[in-house]
Amino acid sequence: MIIRGLDFLGRYATGLMATSVFVALVLPGLAHFLSPLLTPSIWGLLFLAMVRLDWVSVRQSLRRGRVGAVALIWMLVASPLLMWLFVSHVNLAPGIAAAMLLMAASAPLNSTPALAMMMGLNGALALVVMVAATFILPITLPIIALEFLGIHLDMSALEMAGRLAAMVVSALVASFLVRRFFGTDRISAWKNRADGLVVILMTVFAIAIMDGVTAVLIADPLRIVLITLLSFAANALLQLIGFGLFNKLGWKDALTLGFVGGNRNMGLILAVLPGGIDPDIRLYFALAQFPMYVYPALLKPLVHRWSALKE
Repeated sequence: MIIRGLDFLGRYATGLMATSVFVALVLPGLAHFLSPLLTPSIWGLLFLAMVRLDWVSVRQSLRRGRVGAVALIWMLVASPLLMWLFVSHVNLAPGIAAAMLLMAASAPLNSTPALAMMMGLNGALALVVMVAATFILPITLPIIALEFLGIHLDMSALEMAGRLAAMVVSALVASFLVRRFFGTDRISAWKNRADGLVVILMTVFAIAIMDGVTAVLIADPLRIVLITLLSFAANALLQLIGFGLFNKLGWKDALTLGFVGGNRNMGLILAVLPGGIDPDIRLYFALAQFPMYVYPALLKPLVHRWSALKE
């Protein structure tokens, strides 16, 4: 029964994930109940991404090192600088501006390779970029966000780097042990079940991060709507710019890099931030889940149609 359930979740992942973020608003009590699972779900998603690494595909994609290097520079350096140019010319609350900069400086979402494959995009390319960016993030994010852009988070760049490295390295070590114990063939055979676990963890994360959002929605609905629209626009803009930058690679790879560039791992950042951060940072990170969970469901049929036309 459990295995069938995981297979079902894996097959209908994009639609189910899009629904989960709306469930959290309707059931604020559930969001509060699941809030302690926020950090464990983030670690679990990182672990699943690591344990499912196809090193053959990784090595093949690394041969296109120039493409990967340009993609990493775009996502970890250029896009936060571009976002800084935007927020410095727009009258935003300091916490919202800081959240947008942190979002643009983060690595791609852990689930982007799985989502890319579900959508018919280049999952191997998404995987390589996600993994490389995640490992580099403890170096680039503290420097870009805290030192260069001057975001105030009540923590040093070294402390942020240490916390990020601890999350990434612990997930890597755990995934290595699991791969050694079960073997790569067995893990590969569990693809749909692993996709189902990803859906469960992303659903838990999406609901948990919404803790408190419903209360703000009731008190100031216009503010919630505006921030949500801003998050949709920021995500779409990063996707479109990424698609334009890599358009010469072909439509599938360009869409893949655009997709991973728009969907960033804000959960990983949230997991290492100090408790006393500006509440608006958490609010933006919560509302930014809507485009990350809704866009794949909207883009999947479009990608399939585009693929059929190109064949």
